[in-house]
This record gives sequence, structure tokens and C-alpha cells, in this order.
Amino acid sequence: MKKFGTFYIKITLLIIGFLIVTLVLLYTQFLVKKISDREAQFADLYAKSLEYLANDTSTTGEYKFIYEQIITQIDFPIIATDKTKKQIFFNKNINIDTTIAKPKLNEKLLEIVEEMGNLHKPVAVMYQKDTLNLVFYGESSLITELKMLPYFEFLIGGIFLLVGYIGFSHIKKTEQSNIWVGLSKETAHQLGTPLSSLIGWLEILKNIEPKTKELQDIINEQEKDVERLSKIANRFSKIGSLPALKEEKICEVLTNVIRYFERRIPNLIDENGISGKKIRIKINCPVELEVKINRELFEWVLENLLKNALDAIDKKSGMIKINVSKKHRDINIDISDSGKGIDLKHRKDIFRPGFSTKMRGWGLGLSLAKRIIEDYHKGKLTLLESSSENRTTFRIRLKV
Repeated sequence: MKKFGTFYIKITLLIIGFLIVTLVLLYTQFLVKKISDREAQFADLYAKSLEYLANDTSTTGEYKFIYEQIITQIDFPIIATDKTKKQIFFNKNINIDTTIAKPKLNEKLLEIVEEMGNLHKPVAVMYQKDTLNLVFYGESSLITELKMLPYFEFLIGGIFLLVGYIGFSHIKKTEQSNIWVGLSKETAHQLGTPLSSLIGWLEILKNIEPKTKELQDIINEQEKDVERLSKIANRFSKIGSLPALKEEKICEVLTNVIRYFERRIPNLIDENGISGKKIRIKINCPVELEVKINRELFEWVLENLLKNALDAIDKKSGMIKINVSKKHRDINIDISDSGKGIDLKHRKDIFRPGFSTKMRGWGLGLSLAKRIIEDYHKGKLTLLESSSENRTTFRIRLKV
């Protein structure tokens, strides 16, 4: 339902942007035509005035009227030529260097005449029944600017859609982030009550006498499990707050996580029902490197990636390789498995909250891992490569 609502919001933004651009575009075209018609009327009036003067020689006073009332009002490019379009009689508002030699100037003006003729049909000045002159006219700077307006409108519309989309995505991301943070805090809170109870029961068991070997073994295992649960609760409580980073030996952190998994691999049952896998975890960490991390959260990321790698190996045996290398000021930790790869169509979604190809699970592991690495450690978690046959590699990149 939420995804459906998101779709409608995006469509609404798109329609609003399209309507804004369309309405302004139509109004602009209306203005361009109106001004263009006005300029055509001025050009026609100028031609008719010349025609009137040519046909009635008794009107000497009208020359001044035509110059003051018509020619001075013209604010668009206009050129009058003879009927052969080879001799220039008059030009106004032409953007050209008038200081050049007259033959060159005439040549330039005739080139402009050709351009104007392609733009508008020239107005003929008739003397009796013969064509005396041709009046060519172009477009004013106002029309040129108005014609550029649609591009500006599309730019504004595009910016509107982009800002709307970014704003909506930010709101959605913030909302999702708040949900996961709230869920993490609530999980940590809910774990606190049974943990306190387990610690109490553990203290009662410690005080039971006589202590047999079996009882002591149970107490030891329960202590480990309670410690593990406390660690998990502590991790969840740190989501949403700025964790403290300390210099840690990265190889040591990796080795501790690997040891934890190696003890449990024989007893793990994956989603395919395969148990007792013979999986080797091999680490190559040639140099002892130190980097600032929050150990608990970083171990959580490693556990998520290793758990995914174990689930991806759908055979009784396999290999997980961890390779640590340093390039300039970057530490790269590559975690590769010999299991089934990630389908090409799913690769863009693997870090999206809620996405999962497994039969069980909430699809939060990789999403939280990416957030821990990128938001809290200012690093990068990426899918480096994945083959549909037998290899998937995730890379954690941290700054030294």
C-alpha cells in the first residue's frame, strides 16, 4: 500500500510539472505570435507608405510624417532593397559594424536580406503596377528572447521535478531511517527484561551446591549466551546514535569473528535445511593494520556478511575467503564465498531495506551493514562481483 502511495505522489509531481511547462509554453507562443503580427503590420505600413508617396508626388509634407510616426517606431530589423534584391536603400536596427567598407557592408546586408526572406515573406512596394522596392524584416530582440523562454521553462520545470523528487526521497529515506532506528531501540529495550532475568537465574545456578561438572558446563555455556545476548542488545541500542570510534587492529577483529563462526559452523542449519557443513574460512591479512572503528558494530557487519556467505553455499562443503589489503589511505576487506551468486536483476536491490531472496528473514542485514559502514565509519560497502556460478565478493573500504 505504501509503495502504491509513493507511485501516486511521483506521478502527481510529474503531472504538475508537465502542466506548468505546458501552460507557460502556450502563453509564450501566444505572445510571440501577437508581437510578430504587430511587427508584420509595421513593415506592411512602412511599405504602403512608400507606395503611397511613390504614386502621389504632390504629398511632400508626408515624408516627415512617415519618418517621425512610422520609421522611428520600428524596433525590429528592417531592410528595403530594389526589386532585384541587389541594392540597399534603407536599413534600421541591424546588428552590424557600419564602419567597414561600403562594398563589404552591402555584401553583409544582402546576406541578412536572404535570412530575412527565409523568415518572412518580403512586402512589395508597388508603383502603379510594377514592383518598386522590397521590404524585408526580421524579428525583434523581444521575440528572440521569448523564443528562448521555452528552454528556460523546461529548465525550471526540470528543476522543480528534481527538487520535488529529491525532497520526497529525502523525506522517505528519513522516515525509513527513523523506523529502523525506532525498531532497533525497541528491540534493545525488549531484550533488556529477559536478559536481566537470565542473569538472575544464572546467579542462582552459580550458588547451587554441590556443583557437578555437568552443572558447571551448563553455567559456562549460559554465561557465553548471556554475554552474546548483551552484546546484541548493545548493538541495537547504538543504532541511531553516534558511536565512539577507537583504533583497533583489524586483523585481530576479523580473527575473533571467524573463530566465533568456526565453532558454530558444524551445528548451523541453513534455509535449505543443510546442516553440518564443512566450510573453511580462510583469512589473508598480511599486515597488522589499525583503523578507527566501533568494534561491536563492525563485528555485527562482519557477522552479517559471513552469515550471508554461509547461506549462499548450498552444498555440504565450500570456502569463504577474507582478504585484507591496503591501497594508499584505504583498507579494503574483501569477503568472498564459493556459493550461488546473486541474480543480476536483484543486485540493485540487495541493500534496500526489506529486500530479501531468502524464505525467512526481514531483509535488514545488508541494509544495516551498509548504514553502519557508510554513516558511522565513513567507509563504503559494495558488491564487488558476483557470478551466477560460484563466486560472490563484498568489499568493505575504510579510511586509515
